[in-house]
Amino acid sequence: MIATRWAALAVATVPTLVAFGATGTNLEPSALRLAITAIVALLAPLFWPGSGATPARTALRVVGWSLAAASLAAIVLRFAGGHSQPFARILPACAMLVLILLVTHALAAGLERRWRGKGIDTEKSREMAGRGVAIVLALVGSVPLWLGPVAELLASRLPWIVDAALGVSPLTHLAVASGNDLLRNAWFYQHANLAAVQFSYPGVAEITLSYATVALTLALIPVASRRLRGTFEPDPPILPTME
Repeated sequence: MIATRWAALAVATVPTLVAFGATGTNLEPSALRLAITAIVALLAPLFWPGSGATPARTALRVVGWSLAAASLAAIVLRFAGGHSQPFARILPACAMLVLILLVTHALAAGLERRWRGKGIDTEKSREMAGRGVAIVLALVGSVPLWLGPVAELLASRLPWIVDAALGVSPLTHLAVASGNDLLRNAWFYQHANLAAVQFSYPGVAEITLSYATVALTLALIPVASRRLRGTFEPDPPILPTME
């Protein structure tokens, strides 16, 4: 199943990259790494293969699909643009992509499980979960754009809010791992007001720790839920015996 969906993801990725101009030779190598990993991050949940029969199998599927999608980004990066990029540059960007996808797909698995519990059939709940987390990822990723004006207004009273608006965005995290100065890109410099204020990007170590913590928490939720249900489930009634 993962192989089939990986092929479908690859077919969808190539025209999307062309449509967004992410395969052209006019992009800097760091900007190309950012563009390709960001596009794969948004497309991968749409092809989410679905949860497994048990929490352990679901966790394996989350990891497997995240690695498969990141490997696609690495392959595209190796051959996209006017020249192939070195693995030393590709690896950090794709490693950050894996962290983002682990959290994204763990969330998709949780939503799918919740909707199945409400009586929605398996295929529909899988599609809804994938689309839902893709939308959430796009919204959170664009926080520096739509929250930027508010952050700038509040910066005098809340000095941390500008860095927070940047730090919460997965797009920022991909940019940091790609070695790209996100807000200094021409488009962002023209459209994101945060480029004109003082800010600092989060470090790779703190980003990695944050994703690892969130992913582990999401992975443990199904296990904890099962144990709690087993703890609070009432014992079956004892039927009287006929003597």
